Amino acid sequence: MGAPFSFCRELNMIVIGVTGGVACGKSTVSRKLKERLPTELVGVFDSDAAVKELMTRDEVVEAIKEIDEISAGFFKEGGLLKDKFRKRVFDNSDFRERVQSILHPLVSDLASQFCEKNQTFAKMVLMEIPLLYEVSFPLDRDLEVVVAASRETQLARLQSKRHLDCELAERVVASQLPTEEKINRGDILVWNDGNEEALDEQIRHLVNRCLPIFD
Repeated sequence: MGAPFSFCRELNMIVIGVTGGVACGKSTVSRKLKERLPTELVGVFDSDAAVKELMTRDEVVEAIKEIDEISAGFFKEGGLLKDKFRKRVFDNSDFRERVQSILHPLVSDLASQFCEKNQTFAKMVLMEIPLLYEVSFPLDRDLEVVVAASRETQLARLQSKRHLDCELAERVVASQLPTEEKINRGDILVWNDGNEEALDEQIRHLVNRCLPIFD
């Protein structure tokens, strides 16, 4: 078993960035870690949930509508037309970058606020940031956990669980850094290619390393 992690000096708690490829199970890993650690002392920030919340804010909606003439058509009275919006995001790299330029600073602010709020009680926060490397996310962290799977598994999950067609699934995967690069940049790898027993064993090992923090 490896040595326990050291505390973040400024916040007096461990900040762990959880990242990895799309459809690799980042949320599952964060959930399993929280469930097996002292729950009341662990906070989890989900950047995908933060983006969903931001997309309901009037100022964000208006900023996206102003990108170009097409953008206004993604919003109706019932809210965002998710399928059409997602397709254009991955069809058009310029549009994707402009959307990201609107959302990512706001997500960064929410992440910072989350850490500050949780430092009053948490000894650890898990910051789930899918594009941690792609956008050089300005998050001070003590450790990076990369959750990865084979490309074939990613594509299968995107098609079966998120109901994307094969072509769009391919573009979604291609829009991120290669898995190998993320693995090389991270501190700890969790390989989640479909074997629940193997995943749980890796979680057990991580939990054993973390537990001394809570003594």
